Amino acid sequence: MLLRIYGKIADIKPVGYKSIEKVQTWYSQQEYYGLATGGKEAGNIFGLVTGKLKTINETVLWIRTFLIDAAWQRQGFGTHSFSILCSHAAEHLKAKRIYLSVSEDNQAGIRFFTKMGMSCIKDIEAKNSGNNSRVLIFGKVL
Repeated sequence: MLLRIYGKIADIKPVGYKSIEKVQTWYSQQEYYGLATGGKEAGNIFGLVTGKLKTINETVLWIRTFLIDAAWQRQGFGTHSFSILCSHAAEHLKAKRIYLSVSEDNQAGIRFFTKMGMSCIKDIEAKNSGNNSRVLIFGKVL
């Protein structure tokens, strides 16, 4: 599903052809962005959000990637983008909950998602991680 969500300081919209190079750059910088992985600023891409809407007993949104470029972090863009995503998911997609996973090594991501009202609901051992790290599943009722 492709989303178009327009906010005051950021938009969430499909990645365009001109943005592919920037997205490839982020994915090649795993040492910085790790496992935590959007918007507008005069047309510039500064982040990436991927996820999937799932319905079993209720509709939920699983965020697979939430990434804000290092140059744009700590300026409110991540907070705004996450907030408009949650609002849109609840109001327009009828999602009841939102989930995502964060590596236990990603302390900045854990702090950010906790600040955004999410709680750790499950702690699991990461498979194929090579370093015995754990993955924390965060959830939030919308």
